[in-house]
Amino acid sequence: MNKRIKTVWILSIATMALILCVQGYWLMNQYRYAIELNIEKLKTECTKAVEQEELYRFYMAERDSVEQPKTHIYIKVNLDNRKGKGKTVKKTVNSEVTYELPGIKRRVKLGNIELANGIDLANRYVAWHVKKTDKHHIDSLLNTAGQDTTAAFRFYKTNRYMAHPVFTTSGTFGNRLDVRYSTNPLEFVGVAFSVTVKPGNVLRSMAWQLVGSALLVLVLAFCMAYQIKTIIIQKRIDRIRHEFMKNMIYEMKQPPASEPTEGEAIKLGETDFFYPFNELRHGSEKVIITSRQAEILRLLAARKNTLVSREELLSEVWSDDSYANSMALNVQITYLRRALKADPTVAIEAVIKKGYILKVKK
Repeated sequence: MNKRIKTVWILSIATMALILCVQGYWLMNQYRYAIELNIEKLKTECTKAVEQEELYRFYMAERDSVEQPKTHIYIKVNLDNRKGKGKTVKKTVNSEVTYELPGIKRRVKLGNIELANGIDLANRYVAWHVKKTDKHHIDSLLNTAGQDTTAAFRFYKTNRYMAHPVFTTSGTFGNRLDVRYSTNPLEFVGVAFSVTVKPGNVLRSMAWQLVGSALLVLVLAFCMAYQIKTIIIQKRIDRIRHEFMKNMIYEMKQPPASEPTEGEAIKLGETDFFYPFNELRHGSEKVIITSRQAEILRLLAARKNTLVSREELLSEVWSDDSYANSMALNVQITYLRRALKADPTVAIEAVIKKGYILKVKK
């Protein structure tokens, strides 16, 4: 094969493989980016679902006139009214909220929180004792928003106050959102659950990218298969051309043919072998063989009923003992057997891994 053509093929196949790798890497990053966008949307939906579920519990308590626990709240606020260099008033709010819970008369003090959050804590305490946080209600709100249902839903004890849901991500590509929320912070009760981003949402958001990538991959795969097929065909053509040229050179070296005479024949049983004319005669039947087959038969006929090694045949006829020529020798022997089958007194026998014997019955 031409060296330049071979180099071009190797470079083109390497380029297509590189494009496939880059395309796969780009798709993976696009998938991660699409998941991040869906995670941000899911955070908003989870926050809304938690807030709506909490408002629903307040509404149920008011509608059914459920007796709510009384909570006393004491609020201490410190304001810093010092003026700055720009003659503006700096107001620093440092609030401390004390809750007196009913029943056991327990007090809970929380410092440095906003006043609105202080009231919100008391409301959560009341809502918790009216009705606990309902997983099924949150699931229905998330399903309405087109999201998946919650998993690993549980209540746990925590000293951390979370005014708003706290989010973390996990999973192979960060496609699972873990949510924690203080559902009853005055009694140190939190709720935790996980929501997985639906694969369909991600695939829909990058549908055009997937279609374009699939088309590109198909085109590249077709081009690569075509290149490989072309290389294989070219190698076969080169092998046939090489064999043809060797046969042509061999034929050109042979002397011009003339009509054979009986004196030129090599007697093989009842068959006359005319080596210069590549001809076999058995009675009135005449068979023409190739020059290479005639050369093989001449070497075998020179030592009738004696083993002739494969190496000798390959060396004399092909000038090398390569694997391809060894296979070609097997084929030529098969053709010679067919040419000699009319004479029962002549046969070519194979000795495995050693050579061939031309058996001639006297």
